[in-house]
Amino acid sequence: MDRPALALPLRVVATIAALCASPMTQAFQAGTAPTQPPGNAGPAPASTSPDLHQQAMDFTGGEKIINCIDGLERILPADYYGCRALYHLQREHWSSYRESLRDAAYWANKNAQYLLGIAFFNGDVGDIQANRPLGLAWLALAAERKNPDYVTAYANAVVRSTPAEKQQASKIYLKLKKDYSDKVAGTRAVQRYNHEIQPMQDAAQSGGFAYISGFGPFPEQATTVVKRLHDQAEKDFDGLMGTVTVGAIDTDAHSAQIRPEASK
Repeated sequence: MDRPALALPLRVVATIAALCASPMTQAFQAGTAPTQPPGNAGPAPASTSPDLHQQAMDFTGGEKIINCIDGLERILPADYYGCRALYHLQREHWSSYRESLRDAAYWANKNAQYLLGIAFFNGDVGDIQANRPLGLAWLALAAERKNPDYVTAYANAVVRSTPAEKQQASKIYLKLKKDYSDKVAGTRAVQRYNHEIQPMQDAAQSGGFAYISGFGPFPEQATTVVKRLHDQAEKDFDGLMGTVTVGAIDTDAHSAQIRPEASK
């Protein structure tokens, strides 16, 4: 049975901020910070947490989230659990916030992995107690796709860590990557998406309709629904997967699927 996780719903109810860094296991082993890309200021150092409450309100125009699009849980679960994390953050449900982030991280959401890293590294988010090695390990995972901001945040955390903390973080990282690395979690998310999108692509081929609970009040043209989902999937899997065919549906429905890049 699949375990839940996080990302960004297709409407205004989105996930939490995009702010972090990119990992290198060698940096853990050597106890040094990875090289930071030039010309990028990056996010605030890992010594202070971002203003999560302000971010939460900014994402929703100052409004509290009431409902998340439950139909996305089976198609783009990272998006659904990202929304749930935002919901709990706005209400200071710290335990549920943490679990929703972990669920999103399980589906390869790098924002979720970053926010877990910041929360544990600093220990100043709600009642989440500091665990710097655990936070450093999550930040390494967040930086996996070499996003410049995530690389910078990870580098800042490495510089602030002791040799003992980095050594412990390296062990935790090796355990976490078995479930949360792109090779595992990314493949899991893409396979789930491809499986769930296929019936809608079939409906689009025949000019049919599709309905996603919470996505709209009525069924819509399947071609419209599929395109919106593909557009969102491209954002979610950016830096992880190959291209997604969007727009007009090809006569070969499988050509519109997302395919993982070859393992490096």
